[in-house]
Amino acid sequence: MYEALESSVVGGQKKKKKVGFATFATGIVHGLQPDALMIILPALALPSRVAGAAFLVMFLVGTVVAMGSYTVFIGSCSEALKERVPRITEKLTWASSLVAIGLGLAIFISQLFGYSLY
Repeated sequence: MYEALESSVVGGQKKKKKVGFATFATGIVHGLQPDALMIILPALALPSRVAGAAFLVMFLVGTVVAMGSYTVFIGSCSEALKERVPRITEKLTWASSLVAIGLGLAIFISQLFGYSLY
Protein backbone atom coordinates (compact mmCIF):
# COMPACT_ATOMS: atom_id res chain seq x y z
CA MET A 1 0.00 0.00 0.00
CA TYR A 2 2.94 2.31 0.56
CA GLU A 3 5.44 3.37 -2.03
CA ALA A 4 8.90 4.61 -1.13
CA LEU A 5 9.63 8.02 -2.62
CA GLU A 6 13.09 8.87 -1.49
CA SER A 7 15.71 7.46 0.82
CA SER A 8 17.51 9.68 3.29
CA VAL A 9 20.07 8.87 5.93
CA VAL A 10 19.00 9.82 9.45
CA GLY A 11 21.22 8.80 12.36
CA GLY A 12 23.11 6.30 10.22
CA GLN A 13 19.92 4.55 9.09
CA LYS A 14 18.06 4.88 5.83
CA LYS A 15 14.62 6.35 6.25
CA LYS A 16 12.03 6.09 3.48
CA LYS A 17 9.37 8.68 2.84
CA LYS A 18 6.06 6.97 2.18
CA VAL A 19 2.83 7.85 0.43
CA GLY A 20 -0.15 6.28 2.10
CA PHE A 21 -3.88 6.38 2.41
CA ALA A 22 -4.05 10.13 3.14
CA THR A 23 -2.63 10.96 -0.30
CA PHE A 24 -5.02 8.55 -1.98
CA ALA A 25 -8.00 9.92 -0.02
CA THR A 26 -7.08 13.49 -0.97
CA GLY A 27 -7.16 12.51 -4.64
CA ILE A 28 -10.54 10.83 -4.25
CA VAL A 29 -12.04 13.87 -2.49
CA HIS A 30 -10.73 16.22 -5.17
CA GLY A 31 -12.07 13.91 -7.87
CA LEU A 32 -15.58 13.97 -6.39
CA GLN A 33 -16.04 17.71 -6.67
CA PRO A 34 -18.85 19.01 -8.93
CA ASP A 35 -16.39 20.19 -11.58
CA ALA A 36 -15.88 16.53 -12.49
CA LEU A 37 -19.44 16.48 -13.86
CA MET A 38 -18.31 18.75 -16.70
CA ILE A 39 -16.00 15.97 -17.87
CA ILE A 40 -18.74 13.34 -17.77
CA LEU A 41 -21.45 15.36 -19.55
CA PRO A 42 -19.93 15.07 -23.08
CA ALA A 43 -19.62 11.31 -22.59
CA LEU A 44 -23.31 11.08 -21.75
CA ALA A 45 -24.21 12.94 -24.95
CA LEU A 46 -22.40 10.48 -27.21
CA PRO A 47 -24.54 7.99 -29.18
CA SER A 48 -23.31 4.79 -27.50
CA ARG A 49 -21.83 3.59 -24.24
CA VAL A 50 -18.71 2.44 -26.07
CA ALA A 51 -18.17 5.93 -27.48
CA GLY A 52 -18.71 7.43 -24.03
CA ALA A 53 -16.26 5.01 -22.44
CA ALA A 54 -13.71 5.69 -25.19
CA PHE A 55 -14.08 9.43 -24.57
CA LEU A 56 -13.48 9.00 -20.83
CA VAL A 57 -10.51 6.67 -21.34
CA MET A 58 -8.86 9.02 -23.83
CA PHE A 59 -9.56 11.99 -21.56
CA LEU A 60 -7.87 10.08 -18.73
CA VAL A 61 -4.86 9.17 -20.88
CA GLY A 62 -4.50 12.71 -22.19
CA THR A 63 -4.75 14.21 -18.71
CA VAL A 64 -2.20 11.81 -17.23
CA VAL A 65 0.25 12.40 -20.09
CA ALA A 66 -0.16 16.19 -19.86
CA MET A 67 0.24 16.29 -16.09
CA GLY A 68 3.13 13.85 -16.18
CA SER A 69 5.03 15.78 -18.83
CA TYR A 70 4.45 19.06 -16.98
CA THR A 71 5.72 17.47 -13.76
CA VAL A 72 8.83 16.13 -15.52
CA PHE A 73 9.50 19.57 -17.03
CA ILE A 74 9.13 21.40 -13.70
CA GLY A 75 11.15 18.73 -11.86
CA SER A 76 14.02 18.73 -14.34
CA CYS A 77 14.15 22.54 -14.35
CA SER A 78 14.18 22.72 -10.56
CA GLU A 79 16.89 20.04 -10.35
CA ALA A 80 19.03 21.97 -12.83
CA LEU A 81 18.52 25.17 -10.84
CA LYS A 82 19.22 23.34 -7.59
CA GLU A 83 22.74 22.52 -8.76
CA ARG A 84 23.49 26.22 -9.30
CA VAL A 85 21.50 27.66 -6.39
CA PRO A 86 21.24 25.09 -3.57
CA ARG A 87 18.28 26.65 -1.70
CA ILE A 88 16.25 27.53 -4.79
CA THR A 89 13.46 25.04 -4.09
CA GLU A 90 12.85 26.54 -0.66
CA LYS A 91 12.79 30.05 -2.14
CA LEU A 92 10.43 28.98 -4.95
CA THR A 93 8.14 27.32 -2.42
CA TRP A 94 7.92 30.49 -0.37
CA ALA A 95 7.42 32.68 -3.44
CA SER A 96 4.65 30.51 -4.90
CA SER A 97 2.92 30.29 -1.51
CA LEU A 98 2.97 34.06 -1.10
CA VAL A 99 1.61 34.56 -4.63
CA ALA A 100 -1.22 32.08 -3.96
CA ILE A 101 -2.12 33.75 -0.65
CA GLY A 102 -1.99 37.21 -2.25
CA LEU A 103 -4.20 36.15 -5.14
CA GLY A 104 -6.70 34.53 -2.78
CA LEU A 105 -6.86 37.66 -0.64
CA ALA A 106 -7.23 39.87 -3.73
CA ILE A 107 -10.16 37.78 -5.00
CA PHE A 108 -11.79 37.77 -1.56
CA ILE A 109 -11.38 41.52 -1.03
CA SER A 110 -12.55 42.31 -4.56
CA GLN A 111 -15.76 40.38 -3.93
CA LEU A 112 -16.39 42.47 -0.80
CA PHE A 113 -16.34 45.62 -2.95
CA GLY A 114 -18.49 44.11 -5.71
CA TYR A 115 -15.70 43.81 -8.26
CA SER A 116 -14.78 40.50 -9.91
CA LEU A 117 -11.19 39.60 -10.75
CA TYR A 118 -12.20 36.60 -12.82
